Amino acid sequence: MSSVAIAVPILPSGDLRRAEAFYAYLGFAVISRGPDYLQLAQDGVELHLYLAEDLDPLTNPAGCYLRVPDPAGLRAHWCSDGVNCLELPVGAAYGETVFAVVDPDGNTLRYGRTG
Repeated sequence: MSSVAIAVPILPSGDLRRAEAFYAYLGFAVISRGPDYLQLAQDGVELHLYLAEDLDPLTNPAGCYLRVPDPAGLRAHWCSDGVNCLELPVGAAYGETVFAVVDPDGNTLRYGRTG
């Protein structure tokens, strides 16, 4: 029986070039780029995006949860740069969430503490 080693979120994007620039700001680098698919990585964590030209960012329910050593520090830095940071309740049923970032396509990236 095999076991899963890594899970990779696949998020929709209406504009992969815009998404690439946004995620580069967040610290992600391009692994692979095609006309309708983008693979990104940061410190061993991968995010994939696919082209969804009819995507409405206001109704996009997609997202993922990322664990980082210092979510409060990231939030302070990114929010001061004008990134759309959201406050989320601490102690939510699915785990402690410090904050969330919404990308230009409406994908919600929730950030919590490692460990």
